[in-house]
Amino acid sequence: MRRLQHHPQQGLTLVEMMSALAAGLLLILAATALLHNARAAYQNIDDANRVQETGRMALAHLADALRQANHLPWESALAMQQRPVLAPGLRGIDNSRQANKLDPAWGHFGAASGNGLNQSDILMLGFFGAPPHAGGGIVNCSGAAVPDGPLVETARSWAIYYIASGAGNEPELRCRYRGRSGAWTSDAVARGIEAMQVRYAVDSDGDGRPDRWLDASAIDTAMWPRVALVRIALLVRGNQRRASAPATPARNYDLFLDHQGNSAYRFTEKEGDHRLRSVFQTTVFLRNAATLPAALP
Repeated sequence: MRRLQHHPQQGLTLVEMMSALAAGLLLILAATALLHNARAAYQNIDDANRVQETGRMALAHLADALRQANHLPWESALAMQQRPVLAPGLRGIDNSRQANKLDPAWGHFGAASGNGLNQSDILMLGFFGAPPHAGGGIVNCSGAAVPDGPLVETARSWAIYYIASGAGNEPELRCRYRGRSGAWTSDAVARGIEAMQVRYAVDSDGDGRPDRWLDASAIDTAMWPRVALVRIALLVRGNQRRASAPATPARNYDLFLDHQGNSAYRFTEKEGDHRLRSVFQTTVFLRNAATLPAALP
């Protein structure tokens, strides 16, 4: 019977072991770098999508709200023997965040300017509800239907839009309105909005066509009913802070340009805060007349 020969097991030399460890370490480092790059790319794409979605959603919300400005139940209004004299359901304040100082239904349209978050403006929109049989509903900031009520100023619903800091000091577009109890409350419309600028196209000569774009500070009480178009610009930022070279200069974002192409409002990011940012703009035509006709045509 043939005996099996047993050979003693030979181990790795020190050089072979160090080479194997080095190769394994390089493989782990390469895999880690690949995973890190893939994660960073995914976060950047997700951040960019979030900025685009936030900007589009916020502009769509504001555009819908602007189309409600000056709304009233025309059937009830035209049937009244004595037409009510109503103030225009559109006002604005440049560079202010003091929405809590405003109560347009009672004629309180004034608030301090010069303290807006990133010089952001305030936009005030007033409207009456629609009767139950109307095809389309009028809603407030929360999406709740505005009930039909008497055509008096104190019964008009108002939505006040402004920029303020929310949870975690994150800037957001907020809306202030009266709830069911009649008390003022505010809700966040969209987070990550750093600045809002509003301009107004005014028909200054009364020919039915807007001829000048003005800031709110240049519009007096008699001119607000002549506003035909409203232009809104929003600056939206992402969540991810992006690495950059130490000497990278701070970037500028122009929300509005004047007739000569110069910046009418410029936002400059803070040093080292290289987040993704984008400017969104829209122009809305006001479809409701600010005043009732004196008589039926």
